[in-house]
Amino acid sequence: MEKIKLTDSLELISVQASQWQELRQLMDFIYKDAYSEYWEDGGNWYVDLIYNEANILKELGRNRSHYFFVIHLGEKVGILKYDFPFSPREIEIPNAMKLHRLYLAAKAQGQGIAAHLMRHIEDVARLEKLDWIWLEAMDCKPQAMRFYIKNGFKHTYSYILPFDLLKQEYRQIHILKKEINPI
Repeated sequence: MEKIKLTDSLELISVQASQWQELRQLMDFIYKDAYSEYWEDGGNWYVDLIYNEANILKELGRNRSHYFFVIHLGEKVGILKYDFPFSPREIEIPNAMKLHRLYLAAKAQGQGIAAHLMRHIEDVARLEKLDWIWLEAMDCKPQAMRFYIKNGFKHTYSYILPFDLLKQEYRQIHILKKEINPI
């Protein structure tokens, strides 16, 4: 189990295969709290798709995937997952890391935690000599878009998510990327 101390009160602990149910329960709460109104079924289908045992074990088994619980003041308050090397299907971003998942419980937001997580992934990208970090952000989450743009990400591409249970007006998603300057 990998532990990464980011501050005195914030650390990352790698998700282990035996913790898939704990990850599922955490994300059932965090994801639905933030996104349930965008889904016809409250987000059940999406949580089942992403956080089922087989998918989590598949993601944990990939060498390029790095999956963590975010621990603040000794409590699991979110997740962080990044993958490298990894380029989107829709547009080529060579020698890149995908910030795949960054979710924090509402009570952990506004405390600078996400900023620490962003610095961590940028440090990892530099250490791995990657040129870019990219991510996908939903159009319906303007606060997330503002956060990423404030952190130097630029819009690169937009497309429509093909999820039938996602309400039509919330299907727009954007790919954002940030160039990583070497150390």
